Amino acid sequence: MAKRSCVLVHGGWCGGWHWDEVAARLRSLGGDVYAPTLAGMAERADEARPDTGLLAHVADVVAVIDEHDLRDIVLVGHSYGGMVVSGAAHERPDRIAELVYLDAWVPEDGQSLADILGPDFVASAHAAADEAGTPTLVPPLYGVEDAVGWTGARAEAFAARRSPTPIQTMYEAVTTNGCVAAQRSFIYCSAKSLGLFEAYARTARESADWRYFELPSPHDAVHAMPAAVVGIIESIREH
Repeated sequence: MAKRSCVLVHGGWCGGWHWDEVAARLRSLGGDVYAPTLAGMAERADEARPDTGLLAHVADVVAVIDEHDLRDIVLVGHSYGGMVVSGAAHERPDRIAELVYLDAWVPEDGQSLADILGPDFVASAHAAADEAGTPTLVPPLYGVEDAVGWTGARAEAFAARRSPTPIQTMYEAVTTNGCVAAQRSFIYCSAKSLGLFEAYARTARESADWRYFELPSPHDAVHAMPAAVVGIIESIREH
């Protein structure tokens, strides 16, 4: 049986590079795997404009689906990527077999990230952007050790690859009605929790409408436990 195609969507402060190891392992197991970089981030940083936001990122993922005529897709979003895949699933509900939220936001219809995080977080993001001298771009708000568990030279190399995230990503609301067409899975990273995704994990764990997985990993399991992430995604591809 042919393997389902995968589209892997990175979170804030990253790019398609975030998935390099996971994507390579999945490709070695068969099937097409795509890991686009979202507008205004990483190697596309020069595309950032004051109005670059969530809807542009949803359009990026939809463009990958359309360009490659992808169907029966496993669509994976990590962290902020959960906002993006929710919007993409609404735009192309007939193309998505499964939505996978990897320690990610699971927005309700019409929610923005600012709605979810609240005014204190939004204010801190603006303060960090202003302090960095880039008022429309938010620098990383948590350290590599918190996210991945790394220290020393390895952490420094990882930190050097991170890039700011357009601040407008916090303000645009996402339409999610189409998400209900797909099976949904949540992967909760339970070690060194950032305190942001527990409610989503609990909902998934207790609901028959979700598949639930848990990893003893920091938030960035893509790097901390790539083999385990591949194992879960592969099990979903073959389901």
